[in-house]
Amino acid sequence: MWRILLTDDHALLRSGLRRILEEALPGVCVGEAGSVEEAVKALEKGQWDLLVLDISLPGRSGLDALPDIKAAYPTVPVLVLSMFGEQQFAIRALKAGASAYLTKEHAPEELIKAIRTVLGGKRYIGSALAESLAAHVALDRVGAPHEQLSAREFEVFRLIASAKGMTEIAEELGLSVKTVSTYRTRILEKMQLSSNAELMQYALRQGLVE
Repeated sequence: MWRILLTDDHALLRSGLRRILEEALPGVCVGEAGSVEEAVKALEKGQWDLLVLDISLPGRSGLDALPDIKAAYPTVPVLVLSMFGEQQFAIRALKAGASAYLTKEHAPEELIKAIRTVLGGKRYIGSALAESLAAHVALDRVGAPHEQLSAREFEVFRLIASAKGMTEIAEELGLSVKTVSTYRTRILEKMQLSSNAELMQYALRQGLVE
């Protein structure tokens, strides 16, 4: 019997995913967590065969926590299920240790296919993600300025590039405005940019925001 831990801060989405899993995987045991902290507690208490992890979570983000989770529980595969497109976060998630990356717009059938693949000990890369990876290699983006950013810095970077204000970003990420401002300063220094406008232009050129 498979044991799968769903980590997402939306109870309705977790409920929907639970139904999909229980219908497609008879006998599966599904656990739920609404934050990274709750997921870690669940991982500490029991044995899990798969962690399904969202990126945008209250407090610490899934992407930021992923390397630590993999270091503490290396045998538990992680499938990142996010609202963000593959181009924005997939490569970072895979580098951080994820076994698969899917967006929430994918059909349930592909989700189940990905879960079966990962539970079988393999990585799952769908056609859309394969194209993104190929483009990444072709464009040699490994050395791009935004690749120097940490997971949390990259989140703040994308939110600033989406024209969100410091207060709005702070509320969304569960941080103080001062902390977000510090991240902004660090981001601009690392990327050798001087303003939010330059940051937005860069993000649009790279296809990192819609």
